[in-house]
Amino acid sequence: AACETALASLGSAASREAEVAFFGGSFTAIPRREMLRLLDAAAPYVRTGRIRGIRLSTRPDAVDVEILALLRSYGVTTIELGAQSMDDRVLALNGRGHTAADVRRAAALVKGAGFTLGLQMMTGLYGDTPDGAFATGRALRDLAPEEVRIYPTVVLRGTRLGELYRSGAYRPPDVWESVPLC
Repeated sequence: AACETALASLGSAASREAEVAFFGGSFTAIPRREMLRLLDAAAPYVRTGRIRGIRLSTRPDAVDVEILALLRSYGVTTIELGAQSMDDRVLALNGRGHTAADVRRAAALVKGAGFTLGLQMMTGLYGDTPDGAFATGRALRDLAPEEVRIYPTVVLRGTRLGELYRSGAYRPPDVWESVPLC
């Protein structure tokens, strides 16, 4: 239904511009059955040329050769890796579950398999600094992605960061600090 609504509003531009996007989570880390159900719904639009491709975001540690081959068979064209930081200490403090080496390995696999590589970076993570963010930016640049998203950390109630904030152990940058840093 979402594809049909988008196609109706885009008209003839859809085949050149429209993509189905699976964001807001780690697509290749969700249960395989759910992932395949979503891909099965989107793939016919790619196969018939009604949209130009499928893009998704996922964790760097949830990418391997087998999953990339599967994604290719469904018409996925762009994979964004949620790197967030290239500082292993910051990644561990924030419970990200992957390392900078995982990001480098996954980026090489994605590019090597012919996908468009996107990298996602998060500023203001617990334990990070502006200098650390700039170092992450340089490290991500060195991986030669076609796309980069840089966004500030958002603290949600009921999360570990939310608890750190509530206890006073963590203060996320405010908008006036985040905008220039991003």
